[in-house]
Amino acid sequence: MALRGGIGEARRKRRRAGAFRVAVCIDTRDAPGRERLVGAYRYALERGWYLFLVRGDDAAACHQMAGLHVDGAILYDREPGLHRALRRLGAVTVEASARNLDLDNAAVFADDQKIARMAADHLIASGFEHFAYCGMAHSHQSLTRGEHFCDLITRRGFSATAFSGVWPDGEIALPPLVRWLRGIPRPAGILASDDRVAERVLAACRWLGLKVPDEIGVLGTSNDELMCELTHPRLSSVALPTSELGRRAAELLERILIGRPPRRPFLTLAPLEVIARASTDRTSAKDPKIAAAIEFIRANARRPIGTDQLADSVGIPRRTLERRFAKDTGQTIHQFLVEIRLRHAKQFLRHSDAPLNEVARYCGYLATSAFTRMFSASAGCHPETYRRQYRGR
Repeated sequence: MALRGGIGEARRKRRRAGAFRVAVCIDTRDAPGRERLVGAYRYALERGWYLFLVRGDDAAACHQMAGLHVDGAILYDREPGLHRALRRLGAVTVEASARNLDLDNAAVFADDQKIARMAADHLIASGFEHFAYCGMAHSHQSLTRGEHFCDLITRRGFSATAFSGVWPDGEIALPPLVRWLRGIPRPAGILASDDRVAERVLAACRWLGLKVPDEIGVLGTSNDELMCELTHPRLSSVALPTSELGRRAAELLERILIGRPPRRPFLTLAPLEVIARASTDRTSAKDPKIAAAIEFIRANARRPIGTDQLADSVGIPRRTLERRFAKDTGQTIHQFLVEIRLRHAKQFLRHSDAPLNEVARYCGYLATSAFTRMFSASAGCHPETYRRQYRGR
């Protein structure tokens, strides 16, 4: 779409110099917005852009834009009126989500079909027998994600239902959400359109007295780590490359501003992985001794424990424990321990710049080489590669 209005001499000079004035219209109240801002900021910093953070999208924000004389804007979770106001001012607009695609010059957003596939794979593998999707009201992106999810589930021979009446900021939709949950056959795995909606689903489960994850499993989207770790139980979520979304949006904006528009102005990025937490972890045991062994592993996985210590803790011989553990859980003790340690390692890598020997010790490994082998074999990449994926390039 061509720019509207005259660029003006000042804009032409900035275009030649590449020192652009860019409005960053991003809601920074949650992690997905903040991480997009970080990605865009790093890109702008490398190029000497002037950035202006615009928090609102009301008439005052539109008036503010007129005084900033911006060349372009990167937007996320903003109302359509702000997009239109920017276009009237002759600014290039690039969206860092799929919310207002018809109003922007370009956009980069997460691939909803791949998100749905990753979520379906996780919930099916977790042992749920029925499935559902819970999304936000009046959101085209939420609706699209739900359609992909339900379609994938039904094509795999399961039942799926959907609810799209949640308002993530407040409890106005909690009673109808409760009524919907009451009618879902169990055990059911639910994908929520984002982590805020997933938190509402967990609240409705508490209201109904439903056990999570035994009766209802809840999987969010975006992996807002602070929210996911502070919910009860802790929330599993599909992690998205949010920092990379912000960076790619800045790249698209620059291409258009320098007169080299991309061949594909609307890009999709694949989700990273499912970060599994308690809300979908259905690992349990009927055998009381094996249940005790599982609790011991969870409590002590960050220590250099072995099968002999585990056998001593539950009071049965090692060989008997190994046989009963595999029969009850479908996993070996080693597989279960590695799974728990891998979760600890990934969380630590996402939030720390610590060297790998420190990460290894944090996860119960005395030798860094043993930790690196475990991580690479289980995660499919080197620990430092994993850290870079989550912390921006």
